[in-house]
Amino acid sequence: MIRIFLICLIGLLGASSISNVFAQSSVELRDIQMHVKEMFKHQRYREAVPYAQKAIHMSEAEFGAEHPTTATFVFNLAKLYRLQAQYEEAESLYRRALTIRETFLGNGHADVAASYASLGRLYDEQGRLADAEHFYSRALDVMTVVLADNPHVINGMSRIASKYRARAYHNRARLLHEKGSYADAENLFGAAMVIMRSTFGEKHSEVARGYENYALLLLDMGRPEEAAEKEGYARAIRAYNGR
Repeated sequence: MIRIFLICLIGLLGASSISNVFAQSSVELRDIQMHVKEMFKHQRYREAVPYAQKAIHMSEAEFGAEHPTTATFVFNLAKLYRLQAQYEEAESLYRRALTIRETFLGNGHADVAASYASLGRLYDEQGRLADAEHFYSRALDVMTVVLADNPHVINGMSRIASKYRARAYHNRARLLHEKGSYADAENLFGAAMVIMRSTFGEKHSEVARGYENYALLLLDMGRPEEAAEKEGYARAIRAYNGR
C-alpha cells in the first residue's frame, strides 16, 4: 500500500485554522480540543474519540452545524477514525467537512485542499487508487490557486500552501508510478523536489523520502545510475539527521 505524507489539520494547518478556531471558541471548547490534541500526540486515538465528538456537539451549539469552525472539529474526528482504520466513519466525516468548507470558504482555500488531500489519503490507504488520484489532483489544483504560481513565498498561508502543493505533486507522482505512467510521474517528482527543497530545506526528512521514491521510479525506468544518485542524496540527508 502506498505510504503518503499529507499531514492533516492538526499538524500543518495548526498554525492557521486551529488558531482561528481557538480564537473564536469558548474556553471549555478550547480546553477539550487541546485535550484531543494531547491524546493525539501520544497516539491515544480511541480515547480521543469521545472528546472529539463532544467538541463537535459544542461547536454545533455555539456556531451552528454548518459553520467552518464545526467543520474543523468534524475533520479532526475523521482523522481519528482514519488512524484506527475505521474508513467508513472517516469518509462520511471528511465529506461533511469538505461540503461545509466548499460552501463557506470557496474552492481556493487551503482548508479545502486539506479536505481533498485527506480524502485522497483515505482512499489511498484502502487501495482505491483512482479515487485517491482524483482527490490528490483536486488538492493540487487548489494549492496552485492559493499559491498564485509563487511557490517560493514562505510566509503565513503561502508557506502552508507550498507544503501542500509539494505533497500533492509527490503523492500524485507515486500513484502515476504505480499505474505505469512513468513520464508523467517523473515530471511531477521533479516539480515536487524543487518545491520540497525550497519549502522544507535541503536536509529535511521529507526531502529524503522524495528522493527515495524518485529513485524507485528511475529504477523502473531502467536508469540505475540516476537512481543511485537520488538514493545517495537521500542517504546523505538521513545521515545528517542521524537516521
